[in-house]
Amino acid sequence: MRIPRFAASLLDAVARIKSRLRPGPDHLRLGRLGEDLAVNRLMAEGYRIVERNLKVAGREVDVVAVEKDFLVFLEVKTRKDASFGPPLMAVDKKRRARLRKAAEIYAMEKRLKGVSIRFDVVTVDFCHDPAGKVELIRNAF
Repeated sequence: MRIPRFAASLLDAVARIKSRLRPGPDHLRLGRLGEDLAVNRLMAEGYRIVERNLKVAGREVDVVAVEKDFLVFLEVKTRKDASFGPPLMAVDKKRRARLRKAAEIYAMEKRLKGVSIRFDVVTVDFCHDPAGKVELIRNAF
């Protein structure tokens, strides 16, 4: 009897590890909800949304918008718990470099010259606010 119980607990542990490695539909729904809240906040702040979930040379840009005289590339980070740290910490050096490269390629493809580009981050935190606390960080990097 011990072997089947052990095997079942081992299979449960493997399933939990796999779910962490490959985010399931709940993770995707949370991300979409965070992006929707972020876009609503951006529009309320006067941003004009140009693109969402833009794919450029294997890189994804969450939101491309125009605010005043700037073309703004935005990274949206959503968290439902604090186990991975605050949302802003996820915008690390590697992610910033990928976003910069995507912006460069986008500007070249669209033949944009003399345009001021800025990088903003929007964090959506459900850890401390069930409605989602949205914070906009202009010129984040």
